[in-house]
Amino acid sequence: MNRRLASTVPAVMLVLAAGLAGCAGLGGPRNVTLSQERMQSLIERQFPRQHRLLEVVDIMVARPTLRLLPDRNRIATDLDLSATERLSGRTVRGSLALDYALRYEPSDASLRLSQVRVQDVKLEVGSGPLSPSGARLGALLAERLLDDFVLYRADAERLKLLQRAGVAAAEIVVTSSGIELRFAETR
Repeated sequence: MNRRLASTVPAVMLVLAAGLAGCAGLGGPRNVTLSQERMQSLIERQFPRQHRLLEVVDIMVARPTLRLLPDRNRIATDLDLSATERLSGRTVRGSLALDYALRYEPSDASLRLSQVRVQDVKLEVGSGPLSPSGARLGALLAERLLDDFVLYRADAERLKLLQRAGVAAAEIVVTSSGIELRFAETR
């Protein structure tokens, strides 16, 4: 998984970040909520996504399914994956299930993945599943690449708007009805 692929996994969070940058700096509501249905609709528009990794492997990510985990204040995402090695033509198909929290970084007005955990990796290699050690290695690599991954960073103008509005933090709360951004100000 590379940086471009990593950005497709939680693509819907870009919409949350846009709400953060747009609403907080304009004196509008201090809380913004996006429903799970709206988030699912927004993320489905981003897929399928195809990326080339190191000019050797073509990776296709499709059919994202989001679930809210309010009891743990996390979001789960399930994805279908396929990877085709360009030299041999060999294809690996499977799925990836992960969950994560979100955090707001006030220093650069960014929204980041936090505490990423791959819950399940299922990959079929030709005649059978990928070895358990290969699946574990893939899961560890995905967690390492995605943890603290920047989903959105406000441009310089929006950063100044947020600073002038006194936005010091945004608490991100996963509820049974959606994701809520709660803006905090310094005063």
